[in-house]
Formats: sequence, C-alpha cells, structure tokens
Amino acid sequence: MPLQKVDLRPGVNRETTNYANEGGFFVSEKVRFRGGYAQKIGGWQNITSSGGTYEGVARYIWNYVTLLSQNLLAVGTNQKLYMELGGTYHDITPLRTTVTLGTDPIATTSGSRLVTITATSHGATPGTYITISGATAVGGITVSGEYEIIGVPSDNAYTIIAATAASSTATGGGSSVSVAYQINAGPAVATSAIGWGSGPWGFGGWGSSVPIGISMRLWSILNYGDDAIFAEREGNIYYWTDDTTTWSRATTLKAKINTIPKVSTIATFSSGATTIVVTDPTGINTGSVISGSGIPSGTYVTASWNGSTSLTLSAATTGSGTVAITASYSGLHAPDESMGINLSPVSNFLICLGSKPYSPIDFGTAFDPLLVRWSDQENPYEWVPEITNQSGEQRLSNGSFIVTSTATRQEIVVFTDTAVYSMQYVGPPFVWSFNLLDQNISIASQNAVVSVDNSVYWMGDDNFFVYNGRVQTLPCTLRQHVFSTLNQSQISQVISGINEPFSEIWWFYPGTDSKVNSLYVALNYKDGTWHYGNLNRTAYVQQTLRTYPMLAKGIQTSYLSAGINSTDTTITLLNAGSYPSSGTIVIENEEINYTGVSGNSLTGCVRGANNSVAASHAIYSTVAMKAPNQVMFHEVGLDNVETGVPEPITAYIETSDFDIGDGDHFAFVSRIIPDLKFLGSSASSPSVTLTLYPHNYPGSLYGTGDADSVTASVVLPVERYTEQVYTRIRGRQLALRVTSSDLGVAWQMGAMRIDIRPDGRR
Repeated sequence: MPLQKVDLRPGVNRETTNYANEGGFFVSEKVRFRGGYAQKIGGWQNITSSGGTYEGVARYIWNYVTLLSQNLLAVGTNQKLYMELGGTYHDITPLRTTVTLGTDPIATTSGSRLVTITATSHGATPGTYITISGATAVGGITVSGEYEIIGVPSDNAYTIIAATAASSTATGGGSSVSVAYQINAGPAVATSAIGWGSGPWGFGGWGSSVPIGISMRLWSILNYGDDAIFAEREGNIYYWTDDTTTWSRATTLKAKINTIPKVSTIATFSSGATTIVVTDPTGINTGSVISGSGIPSGTYVTASWNGSTSLTLSAATTGSGTVAITASYSGLHAPDESMGINLSPVSNFLICLGSKPYSPIDFGTAFDPLLVRWSDQENPYEWVPEITNQSGEQRLSNGSFIVTSTATRQEIVVFTDTAVYSMQYVGPPFVWSFNLLDQNISIASQNAVVSVDNSVYWMGDDNFFVYNGRVQTLPCTLRQHVFSTLNQSQISQVISGINEPFSEIWWFYPGTDSKVNSLYVALNYKDGTWHYGNLNRTAYVQQTLRTYPMLAKGIQTSYLSAGINSTDTTITLLNAGSYPSSGTIVIENEEINYTGVSGNSLTGCVRGANNSVAASHAIYSTVAMKAPNQVMFHEVGLDNVETGVPEPITAYIETSDFDIGDGDHFAFVSRIIPDLKFLGSSASSPSVTLTLYPHNYPGSLYGTGDADSVTASVVLPVERYTEQVYTRIRGRQLALRVTSSDLGVAWQMGAMRIDIRPDGRR
C-alpha cells in the first residue's frame, strides 16, 4: 500500500472529542503554528545581564524612551514601584508618611530574629517596606535600614526580621526612632469572591487570620513625556518626575500638581490674616496652593472662596504687605482614587477611569466607580473644568464599575463589568462622546484586553470577544478547555499581550490547582488558530521598544514559619499565597524541589536538589524561588535561561486520532517518513522524539497495555538527517506526538508520511 500523507489542520481543537477531531491537533505545549505548521516557540531570558530582580509580584510593566534616549521600564508590584535602566531596578516607591516613634519602641527576644515595633495607629499592612533610623542597640542588635513588615499583631504594633538573632530579651531603642513608611503593600493574590464585581475581596495578610477586604494589588502605568504615572486600582495615583540621577521617589499626583505654577498676580494682606486681596483672580481655583512672601508653605485657597478678588486661605499669613504671589494648579481637585488610567494617543488627555466627581465647593466628594474624568488637553495638571480648558467628566450608566480601557487609532474602548463603550474625541464643548457598543458582556480582568490592527480582543468570564466595528464572540477551538481549567477565584490575575512578529495574542491565567498564573492560551489573529500550554507569567508589556516581547514573573518572598531539619518534606512558610504549585526554592545554600502547595505549606519537598546539600534552617530564614523575580525577553534563543543557566524547554504537539476507513479495520504501521526541519538550532545534533499511540476505541487508554489497547506506545528518535524510521505497531486508531526536550533545539513539523495498511478486523 502506498505511503499515507498525514495532512493536518493548523491549530489545536478541543471543542470536540479526540476522535471527532480527526485530521487536527488535540494537545500542545510551547508549540505555535506558523504558515499552518507546528513549530516550537522561542526561549526566554532575563532582560538584565546582571541578573537584576525586584520585590513582589509584578502586575504591570511599561516600556518607554525619554527625550534623552533612555530606555526605561516601569514595574509595579504588589509591594513596590520600580524604574529599570541598564539592568538595575531602582526603587521609586512613594512614601506614605514619616514619623518619630515613642520612647523605646523596639522589643527583642533572646535567640530570635523577630523584632516587635510599637507604633501607635501605624496603619501598615504586612509586606510593606519601612526604613528605620535613629535607634540605639537593643538586645545586642541595632535596627537600622530598610525592613519588610511581616506581621501586624495589632493596630499599634508590627513585626520585622532582623539580620541576626538578639542576644537577650529587651526593650529599648531610645527616643529618636524614626520610621519612613512606604505606601502599603497589597495582596499578591485574591483570597475571596469570584470574578470582577463579586467583592469584597479579602486579604488576610501574614500577621492576621481575618480577611480585611482589600483587593489584589493591580496597577496601570503610562508615561507622560519623560515622566511616569502609576495608578493603583481602587487606590491613589502617583507621579514620578524623570530623575535618572538620584532616582527620587514618586509622589501622589495631587502633590505633584500642587508644585506646578499656574498663574501669578499681586496680593495685599496683613499679618495673621486668612483673607488676601489679589489684583487679578483669573486662573486661580479653590485648592490652588499660594506661594509668596509671608504666606506659609502649603497654604491653599479654601472651598469657601467665592471667586472674587478676596481669597480665603487655609492658613494665616505670617507677614504683611503687597507682594507677588503664585497660584498652582489645584491638586485638591485632582483624582486621588481610580479604577485605572489611560492616555488618549492622539489628543493627549490623561483619563481617569473611576473618580471622585469635581465640585468647586467640596474637596471630598464620594468616589464614583463609573465616572470617567479627564484632564485638560496636553496638561495632566489641570482637572478643574473651565471655559478656557477641556477638562471634564462623564458618568457611564451601564454596570457597577469600570474594569479597564484600551486605545485604538480612532477611539478608546471602555469596559465596565457588564458593558462596552466607545469614547471618541469630538472637541469643545463636549470634548468626548460616549456610545454604548454592547451590554451583558464580561471581561475577565483589568489586563485581559489588547488592541491590535485597529481591533480589540479580550477574554471574558466564559468566552473570548473581538470588537472591530461591532462586538462579536470570537470563535475559539479551546474555549471549553480554557474555562474548565480556569481558577475563577483568581480570574483578576488574567493578563494578555501581543507577540506581533508571530501575529499572536497570548492570555495567561491561573489553573484550577493554582493561585497564580500557570497556563496560557494563544490566538494567531491572522489565521484564527489557537494553541495552549503551561507557563507562569504575571505581566506583559503590550508594546516594546527593546526588540523582544517582555514578560514578568515573580513571587512575594517569604520566610520559614518554623525551623526545619534536613529531612523535612513539608515546609511551612509565613505566606505561600503567590508560590506556583510546583518549583524549586532556595533556603540559604540549599535548593529544594516541591510538588504542591497546601495553604502556606510546600509539600512533596525533595531536599538537597540539584547537587546542593540538605541542611537544617532556622525559623524566619528567607525562602525564595530559584529563578529570581524578573522581567524576561521572550522569543530570544531556544532555551529557558531564568536562572542564568540554560535549561531545555520541553515542547510537544499531538495529533488527534486518525484511522483506516471508518476504523473498522486494524492498521499496521511499519515505517514513518518524517518531515521536520531544525533550522535555527544551536545543538550540534538536534533531534525530536516521535511517539505513536495506538488503541482500539476512542475511549481506550492507549499506550498503557490495558485490555483495550493493542500495544504500548512506540517512541522513535528522529534527528536532523533521519530519512525514515521503522516500527511495528497495530491499532484501529493512531495518534502522533512530536516532542523535544534538549538544549538548543528548534524545529518545525511538516507533512509526515506513514507506511500504513489495513491489518484485519481483529
């Protein structure tokens, strides 16, 4: 019988049964389709040759180039904000407050590294970083420098871990202990509720067993010129002024605005007065900070000012006379809470999704999660609507809150939890128009949407969608697979990104057995094919200025909650919430493989892995993943270089079953003519493995030798110049798998030919 060519449809299809999908692919892992044929994806490596790393789980990354051609990468994690340049991550996390504590606020316990700090109404959360200075030695240790808060036993105390154990139980530190608190850390994962809008989400923290209703920390980031703006979801908005010399910390947007002069005029006032008379009040707003001789720093125009030449101030003057004064833009009227931010790509408005509405007589209006508010054009400091500018606001009517938005060439598409809107610039006096595109539409998360080729693609709660003039359900041959393997309680972690050279959109999502992103599904938006696999990524830059796509991974570093000996196979941490369901951790010099996570315990631990030495480790020892927190280039090289040492990527593709006729005869396979190319491989002898799986019926467990199986699977090595491989295998249906698991291997599968013939009915 002549050779049978195995013609296969591109893409992976799991919407039908394996047998019904004859002529297609059913299983994939790190394999894409290019030109209709399956090929292994590229490798990945740290973007920094120095192995730069950061603290926390990166939830958003943003790449831009300054006017001085500095290529910056902004990173927002659940614990900190960073700017990366030249391989170094610079900590620009804003400070929440700096306080001097009471006398002798530090307590130690003999033999322990745990230190308790007494701080009345500190307001800090576990995972927050602080900087302590001015303390004297206590219990044989001096607490000085940056520390992570690991527990919050009360509103008036928190705990940190010192570098060394205390030599005695003591209380002290003196009367000059100063603490600079960075903004509070947020949770790395969601701990209650399912999906957007079904809150509140709880966050128990490391020092508390009671949920306190704080959402998982998410960021949206953009650049305004050389500066960067960071918005914490359901939190504040922060502004970083370009400073690549000292890397000064970001401040709140409000604080930044208060430093930007708007108008100057002449004022007359007496000493001790709270009212001044100006020659021209034009451009001065309630909330404007007034600067000038005799006026205390930070003094602003109160909401009781009536717009006349007599300004009412928040503080009394300290001098008198007729002096020149400057009024800033009004920071008190700027948004200080949002669901996210965006920047219109052409008209250059800073847009706040969810905001407190503007009121000229009230600085503390209630937050409205459906309010879209925008700054003046080309001016992120002006948020007071006036006839001389284009700032304004519009409340959306459909939904409970805004989830996210994305910009296309002609419009901004805004998503609420139940609807999709088009936001288009129309100029004064209305500035922006809003049109309802569709309703009863879901979106999985803030970062589940991308815009490419003037179309918008997103992942919903139970389907995929596209908007290209109208909203449509996106045909997906992996829909059942994706949504049956999705951990709905962690759906807010879903991220997406564009791999433009391959015309692909990737979505990463948490699997049913994972609290972190562990799976992916990808769409080739040019030919409509899908593939899927396993990979942990937490953030994806949707436009890149560094040649390759950039994706982030990471965990929130934890600590042992109890000492362990060299044989313990279950290791309990203070917080294992952001750890993947399997991996390799490092404690001091020991590497430990684990296979499961149960609560805060890592299970199935193999001690002394990778030729390290199993050892005992004390309580509060640092526990980190072997692969450090990092942003990685993807589609570079052929291997996994997360740890700095290349490791092979296991990639495979498996066909659905195919048979002879209608499968009423057995088939006998004697040889295969492989059609594979290894172009781009760096290995001297690149190879793959062909595996044939025969079985009798679609429900048989093929390849296991069970009662319904004809024979076990057959593994056939195939190298670059292999012409044909011989085998003896028999069954009613056959499936073919191509696998590679060696370093330096690249491959693409063509049209295999099989010497197959009927072999009877039994």
